[in-house]
Amino acid sequence: MSDLSAMGRAVFDESFGERVRALLRVRPVADAADNAARQPWGADGYDVVTLALAAIDTVIARQGFDDEITYDEVVAGLGALAANARPERTADEHSAVARYVVDVLLNRREREAPYSYRISIFGRDTGGSVRHRLISAEFRLLTEHEDHARGVNVLRASTDAINALVGGLEFDVEDEQAAIELMLARQLERGAFGQAEKAAERSRLLSVRYADELRTLLADTVRDIRSVLTQWAEHVPEQLERSRTHLEDRLAAEVKLLEHVRGALDAADAEPAIATAAARIAGLLEECRQRHTELHGRLVSARTIFLDEQTRQSFRPVGGLRNPDIADGVLLPLLTMPAGDAVDPAETFAVLLAGTQVPRIVRFADLVDDLLAPRREITPEDPPVLDDELGDPDPPAVPPEVLVAAARVVDTIELPARLSDLLLAVRVADLPEGFDRTAVERIIVLAVLWNYAPETAQDVSTAVDTAARVLGPAAAVDADGTTISVSGWSGDDLIVAEDEEALARWAATTHPRAREDREAS
Repeated sequence: MSDLSAMGRAVFDESFGERVRALLRVRPVADAADNAARQPWGADGYDVVTLALAAIDTVIARQGFDDEITYDEVVAGLGALAANARPERTADEHSAVARYVVDVLLNRREREAPYSYRISIFGRDTGGSVRHRLISAEFRLLTEHEDHARGVNVLRASTDAINALVGGLEFDVEDEQAAIELMLARQLERGAFGQAEKAAERSRLLSVRYADELRTLLADTVRDIRSVLTQWAEHVPEQLERSRTHLEDRLAAEVKLLEHVRGALDAADAEPAIATAAARIAGLLEECRQRHTELHGRLVSARTIFLDEQTRQSFRPVGGLRNPDIADGVLLPLLTMPAGDAVDPAETFAVLLAGTQVPRIVRFADLVDDLLAPRREITPEDPPVLDDELGDPDPPAVPPEVLVAAARVVDTIELPARLSDLLLAVRVADLPEGFDRTAVERIIVLAVLWNYAPETAQDVSTAVDTAARVLGPAAAVDADGTTISVSGWSGDDLIVAEDEEALARWAATTHPRAREDREAS
């Protein structure tokens, strides 16, 4: 074995792998610069590394705002830079260079998959022997997302890209930002505006990453609260409180720094270079203040978002399962509505009928792969083994003749009517001698109760069919506090109507409270 005594101890530390990962973040850009020479436009005159850094910085500048930048806008900006570098070349070549750079940052060659590299991790066991293992390091630089409000696709810089741009490893954003602002204040006090501008730019990048962390948490909460429930239960409340305090401190510090910088701008004897640097610093600090103000508003509403989503996703009431009358209850009212009012329900119906809407970000390469995939062989299933001991099938829970008798009894009563009227009609109905009238009464009561409180049924499909056969497909049931007086039964004397409209008309004309109100008036 070779002598490892000359190697430093850092290579065996756990943090050494993180340093390797940090170094890998610039590898895609370096590879793109090497491969530029094999492009039709060549590498002479175009600095791919500078263009890549400019693209990431341009995306970060508008990240988190309502007007996040699009792919075409970044290409147009980089194309303008390429035109300044090689003005004698064509506009098509400038656009090709710009698209090449942005596509590398998105990794479009691999269909925007994360960049993946194998790195070595060295360590020592308890006996001092060296251990080696290979692991995969994955990261992204730019990602493409759909902006639903604007209906366009926008670009965002990943945390790895931001860390690569500020030249650091993984760090605590709050501590880093507080330290930078302290350093910035000292640099401004001694007039080192050149160094102060670099610190202000670093603070802006940290503000973008800080906002992205909260945006990701809230987006996951709205999408599926179960995926972040553990985080909310353990450390998110403390994190929100710490973040709120941090932002309040940052906003106060930025106000003081802006006053200091504006004082330098107002100075009559300020040198042009100092005044220019101070103006740029003021712009960066103003952007940080704007981002922090917006982020503070998100923090204030974060708990409300969590509670609202918990209510929406966890405590939604069970939807009604009554069968609507498609012709009279849905299609006819829709056809008689004004065209403007009918658009939304018609589109909703079409989406539910035809399937979900196609997303804006569609991978054509995925479609090609699916079309070119080999036909899947259908494995024939073995025939089921016949059981010689199978007997007659179980009889239905409710005999068909009981359902028919219950439906006939309901047809003899003019609805709306009370449950007691239906039960009394069963007792005087012309049924065959020896027919089980109790079973008919029971199935009518169960059908009425199902329509009144459908969530109490266990077999939903059977309950829907049974209730529809006995009371009708659009039957509606309500209660007004009246107690049933039929022997053998107790509880509310429920009101049964043919549909919701009939029930509403009955309530308006027959309900005791409505009658009292009319007499009083």
